[in-house]
Amino acid sequence: MEQQDKFYKGLFFGAAIGAGVGTVMGLLFAPHKGRETQQIISGKVKSMLDKATDMYESNGLDGIYNNEAKTRSQEIIDTARDEAEKILTEANSIIRDIKGYPKPNES
Repeated sequence: MEQQDKFYKGLFFGAAIGAGVGTVMGLLFAPHKGRETQQIISGKVKSMLDKATDMYESNGLDGIYNNEAKTRSQEIIDTARDEAEKILTEANSIIRDIKGYPKPNES
């Protein structure tokens, strides 16, 4: 059971890192302007989180397993949300650096 948990954890983080790298590369070579790309990404992330939440809420499991599954899936959703926000922030910073714009905290 512990090996399986490690496998899924590694799979999740590997997928998250791959998604992050893909997102950054996509932003750098995107055919859309930065603001438009941000809106597209934001919409897709929200849609995916909504789908995950709907699946989570419609799950018909009972008892202790259900509570554990809810807790773990909420942790995964929270982690995915945090990682997506970090990736988006980093991608925006990279885009600003490439375009020569000042960082938000600079005047």
